[in-house]
Parts: sequence; C-alpha cells; structure tokens
Amino acid sequence: MKKFTIYLITFITIFFVFFLNIKKTPIYSKTFLIIDTFFPIFISSTLRMIAENDINSKRIKNDYNEKFLPNTQFNRMDFKKIPLDFIKISDIGYLNIIKRKTFYIDLYNDYLFIMPKDGSLYYTTIKDIDENKKNFETISSNLKVKHVLDLFIKDNKIYVSYVKQNNDCSFLHLASANINLKKLKFEDIFYSNECMQLIQAGRIQKTIINKKPFILLSTQSHSFEKEDERDYKPQDDNSIYGKIIAINEKEKTYKTFSKGHRNVLGLFVDDEVILSTENGPRGGDEINRIYKNGNYGWDIASYGKKYHLDESYGDHHKLGFIEPIFSFIPSIGISEIVKIDNNFDKDWQDNYLVATMFSKHLLRVKFNNTFEKLDFYEKIFIGERIRDLKYFDKKSMILMALEDSGSIGVLKDIDGYSQKRKK
Repeated sequence: MKKFTIYLITFITIFFVFFLNIKKTPIYSKTFLIIDTFFPIFISSTLRMIAENDINSKRIKNDYNEKFLPNTQFNRMDFKKIPLDFIKISDIGYLNIIKRKTFYIDLYNDYLFIMPKDGSLYYTTIKDIDENKKNFETISSNLKVKHVLDLFIKDNKIYVSYVKQNNDCSFLHLASANINLKKLKFEDIFYSNECMQLIQAGRIQKTIINKKPFILLSTQSHSFEKEDERDYKPQDDNSIYGKIIAINEKEKTYKTFSKGHRNVLGLFVDDEVILSTENGPRGGDEINRIYKNGNYGWDIASYGKKYHLDESYGDHHKLGFIEPIFSFIPSIGISEIVKIDNNFDKDWQDNYLVATMFSKHLLRVKFNNTFEKLDFYEKIFIGERIRDLKYFDKKSMILMALEDSGSIGVLKDIDGYSQKRKK
C-alpha cells in the first residue's frame, strides 16, 4: 500500500511537471522543492534528469574523472551514516518547505558530544560510533536559547555560542561550563546588547595573545535580507558584527581581533596559524588566514557579486584589504575547517578538510608553506549539507554533522596509514 501511494504521487507529480508545462512558471521550482524534500532520492533525481535533460546531460559530461565514494582520487574510504532520532527539524526554511536538522559536534576524551539547535546536549562514546551503536546519553543544563551557533570543548570546559530573542531583536551570547556528564551549569562570559535581525555566525576557538588565553568568536554582518544595501557594521569599530572578536574569559572583556567579515562559519587555530571559512554573497566564498588587526574587506571587497544588481564589489588588494587564500565561484556554502594528521593516509600529508553545505562535499585541501595560497583541492561528495566537522586522531576518523538527515557521518580510510597503525 505504501509503495502504491508513492507511485501514485509520483505519477501525479510527473503529470503536473510535464503535461501541464509548468516548467516556465514560478510553481516549477517550488514543486521540486517539495519533491526533493519528501521523495526518495532516486525518484527526485530521476525526475530532474527528465525535466532538465538539456542541462543534466551536460552535468554528466562535466563529471569526467570525478570519483565517488568509496573511491577518492588516491584511496578508498568507508562511509556510513548514523541517524540521530533526537534531532528535531528546524523551524526555518524556504516557505517552510525545506527543513534542516541542524546540530553541532565536538570531542572530549573518547566521547562525542552532540548539541542540536535547541540547546539540548547528548553524548556517546567514539567506540559506540565506530561500532554503529546508538547509545546516547543526555546531559541536563540551565542553558536557555533561541538557537545554538556552535559547540566547542577545550581544557575540560564546554563553550556554547547562542542567540537570545527579545521582541524583534536577536542578541549574541557566549556561555561556558565545566565538563560534567550529569549536569552542566552554564554562565555567560560574553553577550551583546546590539540588536540584530539575524545571527548565524558564532564559531568558537581558543588562542594565545601576548601570552594570555583568549576565546575567538566569529560574528556575521548585519543582515541577509537586504543584500544590496550597504552594511557598515563590518568596518565600524563600534560594532561587534562582521568581526572576529577576542574574549578574555577571566576578565569578561573583549576586543576586535579582525574585521571586514561577512559570515564566518568555520574557524581553526593551530599555534600561530588561524584559518577561517567565510560565506560570500553571490559567489565569493572564502578561505582566509586571519591576522591580528587584519581587515578582510566586507562589504567593500569581494569576488562575489550583489544579489539583485549586476554589480561587482571592489578588489581586496587594490583597496588595501587582505586577500583571501582562495575564493570559490560559484558559492559552495562553505562551513567548518579541520586539520588531518599525517597518520591518516600517505597521500593526505599536511592536509585539511573543509565542509560545505550547498555543494554537499568535503574538500580535501593543501596550503603552501606560508598559507598564502591553496596548492590544490579535491572534492569528496557526501550528498548532504555538512554543518560541522571534527577529526578524531586516535581512530583516524572523520566525523560530520549531516543536517539533511540529522545523522552523524563517519569517514574512514580503508587501506591507508590509519589501518596500518591499528595493526
């Protein structure tokens, strides 16, 4: 009966898409939003292939020399998904049709911590993840949020960036708590009284500045609702937004570390090297090396273009801003960045991984010695939006927060260095 229903709906959909010739009407794209959301992928992809044959035939040809899991260019990978039943569908999405199961992950000793967008918290062992066991425990806390922006664990402390709502204003907060597997007591160490309509960025890292520990927190530019209007906040030293700020946890003070950012959704610190990944406008997603007091140009310079106007932004170098290491055109929906240790695979030496949402890939990348340019990148198609990304070195395991299905993605090398190390 279930299969019959699916077939019936499929037939009706095909009838509307093709026989009623809605391809040239606004309902066409909305129809496929519904199809992509509720239909199995083999049905939705087949319908798109038929409906857009002129385009998709070119896309197939454009996949020349692309590899798909379990194969990559130089090795074979084992990939699995572990669905998380406790991840709720987000209350955002285009026309409330497309929904996301957004959550964040981080590692603590041999545990994986999972925090959905609503601020609840779960954990399990890496051993259970490796063995595909769904043994998740809850941790209670006093955290009350509109939605979470990031989860970060370091030095036996857990940090959460989140949004609080008051009337029409959203406010950015950062809280911390000592690790306890039973109950967490969070305390705000930073909050802003600056009103925003939308807050998406809030990546957290730790660094040392003048021999003192600081927390780095990314903030986004003013709004995505009026893309073609000037946004003065990223260049305004009186605003925290469009910045990476450095927070002194002990003193509960902060200062601007870098400015001129649009929407930093990935942040990585390794001694003196700080890397960020940043969403651009229409094109122009960036990988940046972050320098203290650096200015990265938004909303004056970008390799992307304005959404509704056929206008370009200025050139970073000519205008005195720091150039990105690399810029992606078209946009890939860039998110988190992590480093892979050299035990993973002989062909993955000094490599980093970059997560994407729109393109649903992992990118394996290598920088030159000065982190001034990208030597290469390889696309590894995952097939879901990757919101968060972590690397567990003890088991040479890549962990992903997949927000289309609300699953933990696990990627391991089948025959690389990591397997030899276990023997």
